Amino acid sequence: MSRSNDPVPVKTRLQLVLAVLAHEMTVAEAARRHAVSAESINRWRNRFVDAGKAALEDGMPGKAGSRGSLVERRQRAEIQELKLALAEATVQLRIWQKGSEYVGLVPSPTSRP
Repeated sequence: MSRSNDPVPVKTRLQLVLAVLAHEMTVAEAARRHAVSAESINRWRNRFVDAGKAALEDGMPGKAGSRGSLVERRQRAEIQELKLALAEATVQLRIWQKGSEYVGLVPSPTSRP
């Protein structure tokens, strides 16, 4: 997700953020080496950390603010599971119904001459 006004490639930004988080260099040093502002480095770091927190949050997809509270997201996940279970049960019922139409045509083991 590179911005057109951001001259630093994503791979480089990732390396810088990881270096800053690992205390291998300071924010000021990273900014100076790549001719960007310290605010840019801080913004990249904050976005990186926020995305990591969102990904780890109870395994629920989506950010808390944009897709609802944790409870709402859990409910949506449960609804999706229930929809899938209902679809599978519907298919199974249709198979049984179709099979029952032909039950009379299949000879029973005791009807052999």
